[in-house]
Amino acid sequence: MNPSLAKKLSNLPKKPGVYLHKDQDGAVLYVGKAVNLRNRVSSYFKKDAGTGSVRIQNMIAKIADLDFVVVDNELESLVLENNLIKQYRPKYNVLLRDDKNYLFIKINLKDEIPTIQYERKPDDKNARYFGPYTSGLALKDTLRLVRKIFPYCANTTVGTKPCFYYHIGKCPGVCFGKISLADYRNFYIKNIIEFLEGRRDLILKNLQRQMKFWATAKKFEKAAKVRDQIFALNRVLERQKVVYPKNIDQDVFSVYQDAAACINLFLIRGGKLIQKENFILDNARQASAKEILESFLPRYYMDAATEPKQILLPVAINSEALEPLFSKLPKILTPSRGDKAGLIVLGTTNAKQYLDNSTDKHLLEEAKLMASLKELQRVLSLPTLPGRIEAYDISNIQGTNPVGSMVVFDFARPKKSDYRKFKINKKQTPDDFAMMSEMLDRRFKNSWPMPDLILIDGGKGQLSAATKVLSQIPKFSDSQIPTIGLAKRIEEIFTPGRKNPILLPPTSIGLFLLQRIRDEAHRFAVTYHRKLRSRKSLTSVLDSISGVGPNKKRQLLQKFGSASQIRAASLTAIAGIVGAKAAEKIKASL
Repeated sequence: MNPSLAKKLSNLPKKPGVYLHKDQDGAVLYVGKAVNLRNRVSSYFKKDAGTGSVRIQNMIAKIADLDFVVVDNELESLVLENNLIKQYRPKYNVLLRDDKNYLFIKINLKDEIPTIQYERKPDDKNARYFGPYTSGLALKDTLRLVRKIFPYCANTTVGTKPCFYYHIGKCPGVCFGKISLADYRNFYIKNIIEFLEGRRDLILKNLQRQMKFWATAKKFEKAAKVRDQIFALNRVLERQKVVYPKNIDQDVFSVYQDAAACINLFLIRGGKLIQKENFILDNARQASAKEILESFLPRYYMDAATEPKQILLPVAINSEALEPLFSKLPKILTPSRGDKAGLIVLGTTNAKQYLDNSTDKHLLEEAKLMASLKELQRVLSLPTLPGRIEAYDISNIQGTNPVGSMVVFDFARPKKSDYRKFKINKKQTPDDFAMMSEMLDRRFKNSWPMPDLILIDGGKGQLSAATKVLSQIPKFSDSQIPTIGLAKRIEEIFTPGRKNPILLPPTSIGLFLLQRIRDEAHRFAVTYHRKLRSRKSLTSVLDSISGVGPNKKRQLLQKFGSASQIRAASLTAIAGIVGAKAAEKIKASL
């Protein structure tokens, strides 16, 4: 053990936190959490550390450095660990594949009329979330089903005109006061929440009671609407598989392992199977089912919408990490026989089938991406595979607010964490050479990873200008990084020192990758340029309005960012910053 690492170990506090193991190059190998940082991290350096796990032993052999962050409690350590794993995607952590694509149904309870939509991040404390859904199609089907049983409004506020959905019988009329907000929240939104929580038998009983009430009161039109809801709900309940005759709430997890791992989840509410989800995890080839579940379950229950009474697992786990995530920790069972064990076996079969299908698609996509890089290496005579490709673009529409963009593709996939924006400071008149010079000079003064290939948007002239700039930068000229230009007219590829361009067929996967990277650089630059131009336009408007001083102008810019955002904002929201009179002037000026 090197002296620096030994010193860090001796200084570790006996407090909860998150630790990061690093190799000799500074790359993060593993992110973990601990109730006691000193005890947990020191355990990796004992003689018997990693016994029984080849994966952990391999990781320990590569540890050359570590970092740690102290937190206040176990829940904070769970959240931080999850965020750091997503950020670094360490080689020795079990990783949830494509978790950014999982969707949640969101009910905006803070809106005057609670709206229902779907989102990828459950980060609004004033909303209710349901999910995650691994299939966007399944989520949309659920929302269509909800609207069929319980018509809901798409508007956020009450107005004088009915919304579109009211005209087609899919909104009860809260948008224009046909029913009160209180009735809408207490009946429609409450029932939708209970439906998404899986309490569907309870909803059915309440609807039957309500239909009887309206019929007794001779409100036959209202009774008929409730009857239709009962009919639609019964059709849903008939399609759901009855797992238990009793009212049981269970989450059943099964694990199947191959090159990756797949976890199948059966969501059982009220004894019925209401939902099935599958999650694929990478870096799990040498991990045990226990390690996989201990890594996955805290991440799942941090976002899960409902709490079961029981959790069924194929193997026993240490459940300490789950305790902060529940109001009351569910009973965790590992059945070996009977119906419960049969559910886990069925889930394993489902997981295998899902992983086999997904792996085929995933491997096909990976093969295509690798083939595109190999084609570029061949046609461009590159010394190595272009794993990191950087593309640059300048945007100075109408000669104002010139900006530059740098996008990065890592093994043919966009790496947005490495994207960079450059506000051009030295040259304000249209001069792409001077602007490119400033951007590239600033880029290579930073200690960012060096690219394997640089892509310039343009033909021979733009490439010549860029290479001239690059040759004057010591860091670049020492590295001799291959640089090419891609001209849009007929998609010609220009390389330094070569008279004629390279022309690839339109079907070339290598050309398609270059086009995608160039277009992404252009999109990123134009988006930034529009934002700056909008802010400048807004600043000009605000400068001409009396009563809006520097402080209020700064607050408006921080709050809204652009003229279009202020234009869309309510008078009340603007008045909260600048006052009623100035708010009216601003709205009139935009």
